[in-house]
Amino acid sequence: MESFLLHAQEKEALELAGLIQIPSGTALPKDWGGRIVIHWGAAHDEWPEKQALQPIKAILRAKAGAVRDERLALHGLKTPLSLKKRGQVKDERLTFTHKYKVAVFHLQTLIVYEKKETLLLSERALLDQRQANGNSAYIEVSPERAGFHVRRASREAVKAIYALGLDYGLVTIGVLATGHTLVLDVDPVPKLNAKLTQLFAQAIDRYEFALAKEVRRKERVMLGTDPEFLLLSPQGQVVFADRFLTRVGEVACDAIVLSGHRLILPLAELRPQPSTDPRELVKNLQSAMQIAARSITDESLAWLSGGMPVGGYPLGGHIHFSRCWLSVHLLRALDNYLALPLILIEGDTTRQRRPRYGFLGDFRKKSHGGFEYRTLPSWMQSPLITRGVFALAALIADNYWLLTRQPLQDPEIEAAYYRGDKQRLQRVVARLWQDIEQLKGYEVHAAVLDRFRARMASMEPWNERDDIRKAWKIAPYNRKEAIEEGIML
Repeated sequence: MESFLLHAQEKEALELAGLIQIPSGTALPKDWGGRIVIHWGAAHDEWPEKQALQPIKAILRAKAGAVRDERLALHGLKTPLSLKKRGQVKDERLTFTHKYKVAVFHLQTLIVYEKKETLLLSERALLDQRQANGNSAYIEVSPERAGFHVRRASREAVKAIYALGLDYGLVTIGVLATGHTLVLDVDPVPKLNAKLTQLFAQAIDRYEFALAKEVRRKERVMLGTDPEFLLLSPQGQVVFADRFLTRVGEVACDAIVLSGHRLILPLAELRPQPSTDPRELVKNLQSAMQIAARSITDESLAWLSGGMPVGGYPLGGHIHFSRCWLSVHLLRALDNYLALPLILIEGDTTRQRRPRYGFLGDFRKKSHGGFEYRTLPSWMQSPLITRGVFALAALIADNYWLLTRQPLQDPEIEAAYYRGDKQRLQRVVARLWQDIEQLKGYEVHAAVLDRFRARMASMEPWNERDDIRKAWKIAPYNRKEAIEEGIML
């Protein structure tokens, strides 16, 4: 077995232990050769040399209300405290129309309980509710009844668990009359009824099965991508991509949802053929750019990449992964070893995308069975940066068990990420890169990754107003006079 349930003989832990297939106890056996310790409760020893689900430090942090709410707000999650600080709550009372309790284990919602109400809740009553944290007033929501509010509560609950460095818990979500969704409570050591005990036990067994399969994986990860860019007229006006593109195909337009659920289609998106070879994916991306150049017939329009080249138009550089396991271990490795280093070269306006977009651990499951990592801005400023991102993503996905540093669990480093503090992160990235260089397979992409590291060490920001067609030699910049040194693929 690859995982072990470590506990202090709490009632819930003993009940779980009787249902799960993995070993459990109050101490690790001396001869245990597994990989992951699953903590239950906070009253037992840690094993720093072992990777863990639900680290005890994260449990204690989640139990400290003010610290917890500040960290949630950093990730863009609303709490009563964050609304009060912004002046969006005029007094101490909040009016809810719905409240939910969402059980989460390892990026998955296990069950949702709902309570419909219109309730004036003072901060004192909110504290009492947190302490009580019972399910008696809530009704289970069946999957077929999961409407908009339930889906949103589930999404926010998974995000809250991840943001706090946790891997499971019971999250209380409130929906205000204004439509705001608030995280009211996160219980990292939830009291379990019979149904929850069974669901958590099944989730632990699923985790063990997937973990055992992943550590034996031999095939290389399949990489795909769908980076976005923006079209800008010579007069500085955004030209919507749906003027030239449809919503389907290798080159398409993508949407932004405005308030009131109004949908506009301003963004252009490239969807190259995926590949297990990062170098091949770069070539496929350039081919998609050439198709885009033939479809976007107005050559006077500049193509802008980055995170927020124009205010109100956030761009993403999503990376798709398949043939591998969607796990918190891979997501945290991508956060620390890919998203964090990229901060060093992002443009001055890129940070404006965060935290609504670009928050850590942002993922979406895909119909092909894989997932997309959505945290990165659009990185198409140059072939060098793109090649570096793809090579690093592939290297991380195939070796993430060896990448154990998690500086983003330090609240100070996490805050520096969100505000784009390059000076604070420079030394952190240098230490992370030492781990990267030791990986088997680094030598395959060493020429690209060494140049990428040097580019990051310079901390020179990309310019989000540069037309990316110049660097990629896309028409009309594919003529002899437009060729610049160092941009050949």
